[in-house]
Amino acid sequence: MFYPQEMTEIEIIAPAKDLIAVTKALSGQGIFSQTDVNYLGTEKNHPQANLWQEKAAAYSVFERRLHSILLSLGVDKTNPKQRDYDTLIETEKAKSTIDEIEKQVKELVDQINLETKKIDHLKTVLMQIEPLSGIDVDFSQLQNAKYVASIIGIIPNEHIERLSTSLARIPHELFTLSQKPQKSVVWLAASRDNSDMLDRAARSAYLDPISLPQDFKGTPAQIVESVKKTIQESEARIKELKEPLADIRKAKETELTDLLWDIKCSHLTTNAILKYGRLKYTYIIVGWVFSSQVENLRSKLKAITEDIVIETRATKREKDSNDVPIALSNPKLLRPFQMLVSNYAEPKYGELDPTPLVAILFPLLFGTMFGDVGHGLVLAVLGYLGMTKKLKFMKGLGGLNPIIFACGIVSMIFGFLYGSLFGFEDILPAIWLRPGESIMTILIITIVAGVVVLSVGYLLNIYNLIKMKDWPLLFFGKSGVAGLWLYWSIIGTGLALVMPQYGLPKIPFIIATVIGVIAIGGAEVFIRLMEGHRPLLDGGIGMFSVQVFFELLEVFISYLSNTLSFVRVGAFAVAHGNLSGVFFILGRMVSPSEGIGYWIVFLIGMVFIVGFEGLIVGIQTMRLTYYEIFGKFFNGGGKRFEPLSLHPAEND
Repeated sequence: MFYPQEMTEIEIIAPAKDLIAVTKALSGQGIFSQTDVNYLGTEKNHPQANLWQEKAAAYSVFERRLHSILLSLGVDKTNPKQRDYDTLIETEKAKSTIDEIEKQVKELVDQINLETKKIDHLKTVLMQIEPLSGIDVDFSQLQNAKYVASIIGIIPNEHIERLSTSLARIPHELFTLSQKPQKSVVWLAASRDNSDMLDRAARSAYLDPISLPQDFKGTPAQIVESVKKTIQESEARIKELKEPLADIRKAKETELTDLLWDIKCSHLTTNAILKYGRLKYTYIIVGWVFSSQVENLRSKLKAITEDIVIETRATKREKDSNDVPIALSNPKLLRPFQMLVSNYAEPKYGELDPTPLVAILFPLLFGTMFGDVGHGLVLAVLGYLGMTKKLKFMKGLGGLNPIIFACGIVSMIFGFLYGSLFGFEDILPAIWLRPGESIMTILIITIVAGVVVLSVGYLLNIYNLIKMKDWPLLFFGKSGVAGLWLYWSIIGTGLALVMPQYGLPKIPFIIATVIGVIAIGGAEVFIRLMEGHRPLLDGGIGMFSVQVFFELLEVFISYLSNTLSFVRVGAFAVAHGNLSGVFFILGRMVSPSEGIGYWIVFLIGMVFIVGFEGLIVGIQTMRLTYYEIFGKFFNGGGKRFEPLSLHPAEND
C-alpha cells in the first residue's frame, strides 16, 4: 500500500508454433506489461513480420467499422461478450461478413441522413417564413423577376431611413410588408444593373435577407403549409427506413458482437506479436509482471509447452529503477485519492505512494476551511448520491464523488468544533473555537500546522532517499537532511529572537542556522565530492558565490512562502462564517427573519456557499496538496503499468 506493487522483469523465448497460445496466456489475466523488443533477434527481415503488420492493420480497420455498424443499428453498448479463442480470425472471412452487413446498413443510414438533413433545412426555412404568414404576397414572383433585383428581409426599424438614404442615387422601391416595435419585414427592389449597390446598401443597414425555397410557390402562408407537409412526409420516410434497420439489429446483433470480440482478440494478439523480438524459429518476449504472480504465470506458460524458456529478474527500489512500470495497490476506500495522485504524476518505483497521506490531509484541510455542520452535510449527501448514481449532475463527476463525501464528513466534524450550523453560530456550542471570534488564534494554529505538514514532507523525502540509496541528495539536497536542518534552525532562531520570554537559547540556533546555510550553499560542491566528479566548481569562485547567494535567497523565500501558504487555511475558515453572515444581512434587508423572502435568500446563499465557495476551497486544498506538500517529497515521473489484456473495458 505504501509503495507501488513489486515488479519482476520477465524474459521469454517461445517457439513460433505456440505463439498464439503464449500470447493468450500473457494477456488473459492483466498481470503482464509488455516491453517493445522488436529490434532484438537475428531475423531482421522475418518473412512473418509484414504478415503480422498487415493483419494488425486489417483488424484495426475491421474494429472501427464494426463499432460504426453497431452504433448505426442503435447498439449503444458495443462491448462484446467474452469468449475463449484459440486462433486468429481469418481476415477474408471477417471482411466478407462486415462488407455484407455494412452495405445493407449504409444504404439505409445514408437515406435516413439525407431525410434528416432535409428536415433540418426545412425547419430553418419555417423559422424564416412563419413570421411572414400574414402577408398576402406571392414572394416567388417577386424574386424571379427578369429585370428587377429584389431582396426580402428583416431590418431594425432605426435603419430603414439609413437604407433609403444609401439608395438615393439609384431608382429603387422600398416597401414595408409588416412592422413590429423592433424590426420590420421589407421588400427592396431595383434594376438588375444596380444589384451590386442594392446588396451593399442592404448589408450596411443590417438587413437580414430571407431565403425563400425555390421548390415552393405562393404566399408565405401557402409555403408554410407546403413545408410542414414535406417535413411530415420526410419523418414518415425515416420511420419506414428504421424498420429494416431494427430487423437487421435483431437478426445480426449477436453475430456482430461475437465477431467484434474475435477481432478484438486478434487485434490485440497481433499488436503484441509486433513487439516481440524474432529469431528463426522462436520469438523473444520481454515485460514486467507483478512479483506475486510470477510463479502463477510460469506454471501457465509451462503448461502450454515445455520448450519455452523463462528468465526472471527481481528489481530493487533504487534510483536507477525508473523504467519499472508503476501499479498502485491501495484499498478501495483510498482509490479515489489515488486518482488525485495519478493526475499529478505516477510515483517512481522507489518512491513512497502518497495516497494514504493525501487521503488524510485532503479532507482535513478542506474541512478546516469549510467547517460547518449543515454545509458539510449537504456536501456529504451530494457526494453519496453521486456515488450511488442517484443524482444525474453529480454522476458526471465520477471518481470525485467519494472525495466530496469525505470532505463533507470532515467539514461536519469541524462544524461541531466551530459551533456552526448553516452559518448560524448561536444554535450549537463551539467545542473548540469560533474562527470569526479568534482570528489570530486560528491563523497561528494553521501556520504551526503548516510547519508540521511541511516537516512531514521533508521526513518522507529523507526516507525515500534512504530507500533509493541516493546519499548525496539525502545529505545535501534542498528537501533532504540539510534542507530540513536549515528549516528548523531558522524557525528556532526566529522564535528565540521574537519570543525571548520563553527562554529559547539563541546561540545554538544561530550556529545551527549557519551550518545549514553552509550545507545548502555548498551543496553542489559536496555532492560532486561524494559522487567523485571533478572539477568541484564550474566558473570560478566569483560565479560560484553569485550562484550560492541566489540559491540561498530562493531557499529562504520558499521556506517563507510555503509556510505562509497555510495561512489561507485559517483565512478561509474565518471567511466561511463571514460569508454566511453576508447572506443573513441580505435576507433581513428583504424581509424579517420570519418572512419567506429571508429564507429564499438563505437558500440562495447556501447554494452559492456549497457550490462556488466549496469549489474555491477545493482548488485551494488541491493547490496546498500539489505544490506545498508534494513539492517536498514527491518527484513522480514513473510510467503507468499498462497490462496486456483482452478485457474490453481496459482496451477501449
